[in-house]
Amino acid sequence: MKGEKFMKIIVAALLCVTVCYMIFSVTRLSGDAFTTYKAVRFEVGDGITTSGFLVRSEQSLRSEGGGIIVPTRSEGEKVGKGQTLALCYRDEEDKRLQARIDELEEELAQMKYAHSYSASDADSASMDTDILRLMNQITLSAARREYASADKSAEALKPYILRRYLNSSEADALWVRITAVQEQLNTLKDQVGTETGAVTAPVSGWFSGVSDGLEGSLTPEFLETATVEALEKFEGVSRREDDAIGKLVTSQKWYFAAIVPSRNVAGLEPGDRIEVNFAYDFYGNLRMKVERVSPSEDDRCILVLSSESYIQYAVSSRTQTADLVFADRSGLRVPKTAIYATEDGQSGVYVLEGAEAKWKPITILFDNGDSFIVELDKSSTKNLWPEDEIILTTGEIYNGKVMIK
Repeated sequence: MKGEKFMKIIVAALLCVTVCYMIFSVTRLSGDAFTTYKAVRFEVGDGITTSGFLVRSEQSLRSEGGGIIVPTRSEGEKVGKGQTLALCYRDEEDKRLQARIDELEEELAQMKYAHSYSASDADSASMDTDILRLMNQITLSAARREYASADKSAEALKPYILRRYLNSSEADALWVRITAVQEQLNTLKDQVGTETGAVTAPVSGWFSGVSDGLEGSLTPEFLETATVEALEKFEGVSRREDDAIGKLVTSQKWYFAAIVPSRNVAGLEPGDRIEVNFAYDFYGNLRMKVERVSPSEDDRCILVLSSESYIQYAVSSRTQTADLVFADRSGLRVPKTAIYATEDGQSGVYVLEGAEAKWKPITILFDNGDSFIVELDKSSTKNLWPEDEIILTTGEIYNGKVMIK
């Protein structure tokens, strides 16, 4: 009797297991189909590409002596009041002789320095330090694309290298060379005529050998009240004067002025800052200050931006093309079909965690066509994060639902 009762219990248990398995199988096979979509980062810049004018406080430079003008300063170089900007020669022959004299004087100075070399260990160690310092300056200037500064450091390095590797047996031969160069210099100086004059800086500033004749009319003061029509008159205009040898930019602050659609700058106010990427001359983005947004004329206005950085790159060009980035918008891209809303209006999505659907609230930033860009809020793991698997389904879904593919 006991054996029959035990067998009945086992049969009943097996029956229950079979029924449960069948129910599970049916439920699984008839479950709602779904796929997942990983939340990914999305970034977009809100801005425009436009052409405009570079405007500076500047004045033209002229030579009264005539003849051949040879600038002695590099483009964008800072100069002080009274410093020489250019030399004037009577003819090409005087110019050629003077160039050769400059080369020999530089060579002579380097050789004299090298000849004074003392081969002590202390002197060698000090010299190695100076050589390393100059090499670092060259590398840094080249990385910043400040080639004029790199050239100066390279010239300063030459006598150190010559002196460092000069031995005593070579000193006598070097002195013979010094004597010969000095004699050659004396001869050339007797041959070359006197300079007809020199152009000096009336004030301190940044030198440019480019003058377009607009230095006195396209000014910062003009931009304070300029209309779209007035600024348009400068497009394609160049009144280069024959006697102008260049110009001096007299203020570190410079401006970029462009005519843009009014709708694109509707939210900008003086004091705001935007990212600007110029097409040439500059390297990398500049963060410029909004100085003025003029009244709208036929749905267009003048946007005036300013900067006090990198003036050395802004002294030559009059016109530039630039990308203006008013705002960087970023977040997570979410398909519109994956978004639900609660009764109180809170938007959210369901993500797959293990085998369950978990509700995560979202804040929609903007419409991106077939998807929304939502805020990436890392303040809590309950918010949507990159790589979360968003559930896409046409079936019923709720928080905690077991999702089985």
